Parts: sequence; C-alpha cells; structure tokens
Amino acid sequence: MSAVLSFMFGLLAWTIVEREAAAQSPQAGTARLSGRVVSTSAGSIADATVTLTPIDTTPPATLTTTTTPQGGFTFDGLAGGRYRLSASKSGYTNRQPLRTPADRFAIDREVTVGHGEHSSQLELTLYTASSIAGRVAEPDGIPAPDVQVFAAVRSGTGHVLLHDTRTIAEWDGRYRIEGLPPGEYLVVVLPGTSTDPNRMRANAERRAPESSSATRPFFELTLYPGVTTDASAETVTVFEGVPVDGIDTWLMPGERHSISGRVFWPDGITAENIVIEYANLTANRTGLWTVPEPGDLFRITGVPRGTVVLLARADSNRGPLAGVVTTEINVDEIDDLELRLGTPGVVEGRVIYETDVPTAARAKQIALRQQLLPVSPLYPVPESPVSTDGRFRIENAFGLFTFEVPGVRVLRVMQHGREIANARIRLTTGDVLTGLEVIVGK
Repeated sequence: MSAVLSFMFGLLAWTIVEREAAAQSPQAGTARLSGRVVSTSAGSIADATVTLTPIDTTPPATLTTTTTPQGGFTFDGLAGGRYRLSASKSGYTNRQPLRTPADRFAIDREVTVGHGEHSSQLELTLYTASSIAGRVAEPDGIPAPDVQVFAAVRSGTGHVLLHDTRTIAEWDGRYRIEGLPPGEYLVVVLPGTSTDPNRMRANAERRAPESSSATRPFFELTLYPGVTTDASAETVTVFEGVPVDGIDTWLMPGERHSISGRVFWPDGITAENIVIEYANLTANRTGLWTVPEPGDLFRITGVPRGTVVLLARADSNRGPLAGVVTTEINVDEIDDLELRLGTPGVVEGRVIYETDVPTAARAKQIALRQQLLPVSPLYPVPESPVSTDGRFRIENAFGLFTFEVPGVRVLRVMQHGREIANARIRLTTGDVLTGLEVIVGK
C-alpha cells in the first residue's frame, strides 16, 4: 500500500510541477497571433523570420517562426499579454519610414492579446533596403578617414540625427549608410576619432606638430554637400531598393585660435621630452604638441573656441613630471599661459571581487583611464600588475581617472570605508592615495 501511495503522491507532485511550469511559460495559454509579412514592391514575403518577444516576462523568451510561401505566420498557445512583433529577411529592412522626426527608426510593433484571444490580420511591412554612399574629403581633396557619418531628418529649423545609421568613413574617406527605408534624408558628418588603436595612432602621428598646420585641421559639424547650417543643407531622396551613390561631402574648417605660453618645473630639475595633450571638450577636438626645447615658449595653433584642457608630461633627471591647466578661448590668441610641472601621484589599493571568481579568471592588470580629456594612444597609460591577493600600486598618475580592470566590471570604489563618488579619483602634484578598494564583478 505504501508503495502505491508513494507512486500516487509522486504522480500528483509531478502534475503540479508541470502545471506551474506551463503557467510560467510564455507559450502557456490558448491565445493565437497570426498575420503575414508583406512588401510594398513584392507583395507577400516568403521565408521571412518573424520574432515574437514577451514584454512583461523576465527574462523574455523569444519565439521565432518562418513565413509560408504566402507570407503567413502563426504563433499558437500564447499566454495573454503584451508582445513585440518584428520580421526580417536578407535584402530587406524592417526600419519603417519616418512620419515625424525621431532619432531612431521603428523596427517592430507592440501587440496585446487577451487570454484565449485569436488575433489575425496582422501585417508587418518590410522594405527593400536602400543605401546612401559617397566620400568625405577635406577642403584640399585629401580623404577624411574615421569621421562619423549619419543620416538625419529635418526638424523645424534644425535636424535630428538617426543614431542607428551611424557609420565610420574608411581610410579613403568612403562611407556607406545601409538599411534605409524610402524617405528624405540629410547626411551629417561629425569629425571624430576611430576606436581602432592602430588608426588612432596613425591619426595622432599624422597631426603631430612637426607636420604642417594643414594636416592638423579642426572641422565643424558638416552637412551635405559641405555646409554648416541646416538651411543650406540639401536633402537626399532615397527610393525603395535603389542605392544612392556619389553623395560627396567636403568638410568645413572651423575657427582657429592659438595658445602660447611657457612650461615651468621645479628648480634643480632638468626636464626634456615635453609633450602637451590638449582638448576642446565642447568641440570634441583633441591634439598633441611637443615643446622643441626646454624653457622655450610653446605655441599651439588650430584650437577651436571654448574651454581647453592642456595636460603636459615630461622626462627629467628625477623621474616623470606632469602638469595640467585649463583656459577659455574667446579671443584669437592667448599669450603667456603658465603650465607648471610636478611629480605625478601614486595610487595604492586592492581589487576586491564581489562574488566568487576562480583564481584563473581574476585580473592580472589594473589601469587608470583619464577623464580630464581624451588622450592619444601616444600618452602612457598609468597601470599596474595585480598581485595574487589583489594588491596594486599605480605610479605616474596625474589628473582625473576611473579604474579599468580587464575581464570584469568596476562596481564602486571605496577608501577607508567611504564610497568615492562616481568611482573617480583625482591626483595632483605629489598626491599619494592609499587604502583604496576597487570592487569588481561580472
């Protein structure tokens, strides 16, 4: 008897578990969604992938199906609730033409289905993908690599960038914005830097002060065909499935100003190899300058108007030196700027893992990322090895920094039991920060 009862209780428990699992499943239910995928040019679209994602389920359990030769699709056995429905197929785009200015295309639609409801007649429209391509060049015709290119739409007297169209011009200045639905677009070029370390180094060297000022240009935000105002910009008409090429844009030079001054260092020290990194944070313009002879005046040209940060470093007979100064450019030239060097700071602390991490997976290195300005790849990164017990000591740090630990995410930074705001540390001349705890996790 006990064996029979055990079997019955086991069967009952298994049934309850199955019912609970079914109730939690995004497919548990009797609701149905059906419809078809269509194109304005080809009618029904066969073999398209249709994706259904529950909105209120965590984590969302995505369902997919493939359309029939007539473009039809069906999702059965759904629980009532809200879903996102989208379709895709190679050669098509699910981006929908913009009816009003927006910074992104709509790519899906939200549907709500009640318990036991059968929703049909749903249509998802795909468009044969189009593109805009061309070349970005500097005023003298030299290709402009690594600049950001966006499609945009007019909004009043201005424009709105379509952020999901962002592309980067290649080494020869060529760009292509792909996956566009039909519409009227502006082409906007934002001078920026590549995230490829090799390209970043090449551009930094290309704009070195030993070369002519023409190779160290500052450019304004430019709209096709080579203007800086929305009123003068020309729109590009994109037809469905028809690529647009030859949309060449010449960058517009920005205002140029200059900063001159002198670098100072403590008495009794011999300094050499002085390098100044500078950045206009408002205009997103950075550069590199060397001081040819210690003690001589430096003169940085081609700097845009606004707040400028100058960060200097040098070698000396007593070790590395560093210094920083900021200024405001509101006139053509700033004279007699003083940039004083001193001994960089030191950071000591430990890396602490919030969760158990296997020893083999723990970080071997920790580094500081400069936050005062985006420094070039030629600027030495303050870093240190991490010992087996998590301890580190980073030298030659000067400025405002966040921590980077490869393979993990920095969650917060503590010092003597107190959390440091925004996990940022600041070091000036001779500072020694101790007792830091860098809390990391996956």
